[in-house]
Amino acid sequence: MSVALVMNPGLPEEQQFVLRPGTLTIGRTKDNAVYYLHKSLSRKHAQLDFDGLKVRVTDLQSKNGVFYNGKRVSRCELLEGDSFRCGDITFLVESATARSPKLPAAPHQDRTAQTLPSPFAIDPSISRRPAAHPGPHVTVDGEQRYKDKLFLLIRASELCVSEMKIDRILEELVVLAVQVLDVDRIALLMLDEVSLEMRPRVIKTFVPPGQYPYSQRVVDWVVEHGSPTSFADVSRDRTLAGDLARDALVRGAMCVPINPGGGTIGVIYADSLSRADGFRPDDLALLRALANLAAIAIESASFRNGDRQTASAR
Repeated sequence: MSVALVMNPGLPEEQQFVLRPGTLTIGRTKDNAVYYLHKSLSRKHAQLDFDGLKVRVTDLQSKNGVFYNGKRVSRCELLEGDSFRCGDITFLVESATARSPKLPAAPHQDRTAQTLPSPFAIDPSISRRPAAHPGPHVTVDGEQRYKDKLFLLIRASELCVSEMKIDRILEELVVLAVQVLDVDRIALLMLDEVSLEMRPRVIKTFVPPGQYPYSQRVVDWVVEHGSPTSFADVSRDRTLAGDLARDALVRGAMCVPINPGGGTIGVIYADSLSRADGFRPDDLALLRALANLAAIAIESASFRNGDRQTASAR
């Protein structure tokens, strides 16, 4: 019996794990066989046992529980086609051959290409409210705009392979972004591993400072869904959970997740207090590319720190 566990089925961050007879754990830290950095998951959230025929899931006394058929359970047996939830993360048990296997990545689909997609590709699926597409005629200003964005990406990629400290790299990425994006405020937030809340790491504002330098409602929505998104008018958007009054001055906004492969560890947020629906698809794509470069820089810095610690321990 060939069985697979699918995490986040149907979402952009979907991952499939082929189960082998034995035991594995699910949680938010990398010492689990199935890990995903999400605030609803405990460090060791659940245990999965597979004997070659049956699959069982056991709650490891997690804070947010394991749910099966809408009910919290301490342990249950799973059949092919069953789904369960750990905190807010959904898992599906299915035959490993039920869906088309993922082919080896072609050159344009490898990790490097996914990390730095073309910032000029218009992908309406990445926005709940796609902005109007530019007309067929590109002006001289439009051509210069694309050249500026290309230069930005070249410079950003150079930063990410430099030996600069990660705080400086993230600061420089935000500074580069404001050179070509018409924004009033921009912020880079990172996940605090203790509180599991997004905390500001870099903030740039070009308007008189207020109490809230970014929309918490927008940040929460993007963290929950894990998708790059633009918002036409946040001040009027009642589909977002949270305090609408805090966003009374926020019009257009964009927000993209920073995800090095194991879950969202941060976001880059930008907004306008004067223009509704003012961001174009290529603006969102550019922010998306910068977030992917930030993920690479963070991951590289982590590896360098690990190497230094290993060398000093010898």
